[in-house]
Amino acid sequence: MTRILLPIVVLSMGLVTAFLILAKHSQPETARLQPEPPHVEVLEVQPQSVRVTVISQGVAMPRTEIDLVTEVAGKVIRVHPAFAAGGSFHRGDILVAVDPRDYQFARIEAQSQLAEAQRLLAQEEAQVEQAMREWQVLGKGEATPLALRTPQLREIRAKVAAAKADGAKARLQQIRSVLRAPFDGRIRAKHVDLGQYLVPGEKVARLYATDSLEVRLPVSMEQLAFLDIPWISEKNGSTHTAPSVTLQTTIGEGIARWVGYIIRTEGALEPTSGQLSLVARIPQPESDQSHGRPLLPGTFLQAEIEGLEYHQVFVLPPAVANPRTEQVLVVGDDNRLKIKKLDILKSETDRIVVRGELQGGDKVVLSGVDVPIEGMQVTIAPLRQ
Repeated sequence: MTRILLPIVVLSMGLVTAFLILAKHSQPETARLQPEPPHVEVLEVQPQSVRVTVISQGVAMPRTEIDLVTEVAGKVIRVHPAFAAGGSFHRGDILVAVDPRDYQFARIEAQSQLAEAQRLLAQEEAQVEQAMREWQVLGKGEATPLALRTPQLREIRAKVAAAKADGAKARLQQIRSVLRAPFDGRIRAKHVDLGQYLVPGEKVARLYATDSLEVRLPVSMEQLAFLDIPWISEKNGSTHTAPSVTLQTTIGEGIARWVGYIIRTEGALEPTSGQLSLVARIPQPESDQSHGRPLLPGTFLQAEIEGLEYHQVFVLPPAVANPRTEQVLVVGDDNRLKIKKLDILKSETDRIVVRGELQGGDKVVLSGVDVPIEGMQVTIAPLRQ
């Protein structure tokens, strides 16, 4: 009997032992590990004064651009050494000269006619004096104008005036045979050359001034609210400083910059876009060279227009604030999350300017929280200033 029971007992004990071992490993641990609070990066903010900017773009154009037109006829006998597209000149330089001999001859002829008319005038004045003396001796009653030779005297005096006018006209035509530059500038295009015959009213060249350039900068009505434009904000009797503008373009691998200022606004909104164009002036674009190159007309420019200055505001990175809810996460003194409402004044490429429930010294969360919950415990990484 023992032989039968002993194997059964041993087998039963082995099964019980195996069952206990399996049961022990399959039971969950009763003690749960507490999750570690997330590590967050924060930025300690302080109120400050900030001047915002408005971004726009435009093309540089000459402030003054004209067609040089001849007022006389004749053959071109002289041109400026730089009379070609892109050539530069100074005010008063002779750009084109027309053969003046016809007008010199006209002046000589006018002088001859004037001398003859003055001789006739002297003779007529002498005859008028004689007629007056004769009437005083022989005449009776009131003398008629014809008896005193008054009409003849007027006629001769008119001839003298006409001869003087002809001389002045011939002199003016001779002066106009030389076309001088009305300003410092460059030649955009030339239309005539040496030896060509010109007629009055013919275009000689297209010129533009180099003393300054202008750029039309369209801005939206929303952007306009951030600008201190004279016609919008100037008070009666107050002075106003035009907003400055920084303009830049890419030249090769570098960036060239120029500084200008807003001089006026155009009088109406663009009918298609509803934008208003501001006009910026860049003084001395050729003398204030950047990267060794002058600013040329037709250059496309990016513009940053100086805007209003705001006080007691905060500057945050763009990714910090929720653009939909305009909220930001703040870590309190107890290392728990708080959600604060913002008043976003201006969103720019690399920053946002805000007001709202923020206070100086608040620790704004930059990163580290995927699903924020009000009151969540967090651990602060080293502060960013």
